[in-house]
Formats: sequence, C-alpha cells, structure tokens
Amino acid sequence: MNKEDFLELLQETLDCEEELNEDMELETIYEYDSIGILSLMSMYDDLGIKVSPQDFEQFEKVIDLINLIDNKSE
Repeated sequence: MNKEDFLELLQETLDCEEELNEDMELETIYEYDSIGILSLMSMYDDLGIKVSPQDFEQFEKVIDLINLIDNKSE
C-alpha cells in the first residue's frame, strides 16, 4: 500500500473530513481520540499488523502511524 492510499484509509477510518498529511500533529486531529484509536487498532488488525493501545502513546504525527506499517509488519 502506498502512502497516499494509506492516508486515505486513515482518513476514512477516523471518519475525518479534514484531509490528512504525514506532517500533521495527531493532537490537532479532532477525531484522533480513544474511539479513533480503537478504530485504528481494528484497521491495523485488518491489515495483519498487531498493535496495542500502548503503541499509540508514543505517536505524535501522522507519519508515526504510517511508519507503524513498516515497523510491525508480520
């Protein structure tokens, strides 16, 4: 999956009207909350990537979510 497709999937998963880019701070995304993180965990699970809620504690930018694919791929 290329970066643009993943950004689109993130936006769809978070049900975010704002277009996401890799440099965005996660704290500025209204939909990035506890429910959003649960949705993202489900999305990653569908992609075959195992994550825990603790993984999300260290993330600051959208690029961190993108990099998770490379770092956690099985």
